Amino acid sequence: MHWLFLILASVCEICWLYCIRYMNQLSINELLSLEVFSKDDGWLAVVSIVGYAGFGVANVILFSAALKKIPASAGFGIWTGLAILGNTVIDHWVLGVDFSMLQGVFAFLLLAGILGLRISTIKNQGSVH
Repeated sequence: MHWLFLILASVCEICWLYCIRYMNQLSINELLSLEVFSKDDGWLAVVSIVGYAGFGVANVILFSAALKKIPASAGFGIWTGLAILGNTVIDHWVLGVDFSMLQGVFAFLLLAGILGLRISTIKNQGSVH
């Protein structure tokens, strides 16, 4: 169950980042004056602000729950790696960001590292320290 919490925390981190990305397109004056909400796509601002808060809180709660049973070093590495891979995939497939073969090699190495941390953590949890 703790590994599921870690994966869900990574998904929340990915969503949180895209909420920040959208909010960065808005000016602080638009947000403070609330004029962004009067636009036709003002609902996107509301969704991004609510998502920022909601995904941020969910991320912290899920990550904290995962670290109750998963070592912090492995948990942080896997959480960060999954978030990086998720952002890379979304940037390429959804937002059309270029993706080179070299980036693919490093993404594969990152995935191999995540799987290696996962496998080694499970084996170490079975042994007595």
